[in-house]
Amino acid sequence: MNKRAFFIFAAAALLVAGAVQAGAPNIVWIMLEDWCPDLSCYGTKGIETPVCDQLAAEGVRYENAFCTAPVCSTSRSAMMTGFHQNYIGANQHRTARKMQRPLPEGIKPLPVRLKEAGYYTCLFKGRKTDCNFKTPLGFDSTKGWGGRAKDQPFFAQITLAGTHRTWQRDPQRPIDPAEIELPPYYADTPLARRDWANGLEQMQLCDREIGAILNQLEKEGLSENTLVIVIGDNGRCHIRGKQFMYDPGLQVPVIMRWPGGIEPGQINRGLIQTIDISATILQATGATTETPLHGKDLLGPDPVKRKYVFAARDKMDDTHDAMRMIRSKDYKLIHIHPIGGADGE
Repeated sequence: MNKRAFFIFAAAALLVAGAVQAGAPNIVWIMLEDWCPDLSCYGTKGIETPVCDQLAAEGVRYENAFCTAPVCSTSRSAMMTGFHQNYIGANQHRTARKMQRPLPEGIKPLPVRLKEAGYYTCLFKGRKTDCNFKTPLGFDSTKGWGGRAKDQPFFAQITLAGTHRTWQRDPQRPIDPAEIELPPYYADTPLARRDWANGLEQMQLCDREIGAILNQLEKEGLSENTLVIVIGDNGRCHIRGKQFMYDPGLQVPVIMRWPGGIEPGQINRGLIQTIDISATILQATGATTETPLHGKDLLGPDPVKRKYVFAARDKMDDTHDAMRMIRSKDYKLIHIHPIGGADGE
């Protein structure tokens, strides 16, 4: 029985008492803003991301991970709850919060569930949450996990905002625009190549930030009992990317490492959704929910087998441009909902 299976069995026995099991894993959830799987471990040309590459080598990398919306607030609302944003009324980008709408009854943000299970919940470094609902998220601290009780497990969510435009250059390892590979729908011009290279350089800077977080875990003796997740909130901020329903707007990197809980060196090519991360965290920690999540546990004994993934786009700030997407491994359908027009195409 591996560490994960043992913990889940032991945690289940303690849930009635509301206690947290000794040895429960810490969770460090690192969110990259506006980023596709443009890392060297995914085969992207020109970039070097040794920290993420090593993290993937020590855990699992998902090659077909898709978010439920192509923009941050709706996608994050789904991930923070484990439910599709349309189901919980959080599908209008930064609109529902103006109306002060709480989550539906029986649905709670992930940090609240973890607090109920005995976890210390915190934001660390980047503190962006950006959810489209009024319900408090339930974080104990915005200054990291240092304030927790002795031996108390923690959940930390970290946003690395660097990959959100505007980007910084990487003086340590500048990228030659001639070395990058543009998508075929891009005009192959010096300006387009320079812009693409700039984005990759910014990701190299974020890779070092991730390295600093991992070094802190190692320094504090926490690495061996911490599930580390690196994920994007939505696709890249380029043409046909963020805010659009094409793959570059929805496909994100997902890498997880948990010594003793995840076999190292795995590459998973199945379809997954970012809301699966919420279900995975709840299962790994033994936290409970009375309402079954839309996401699925990625680390369970039965592999997740999705035939399709789904995404939705509604308001983008004050612009209404509704679309729906369904995708299999081989095909994709984007349905457009024009206002007062035909049935879409």
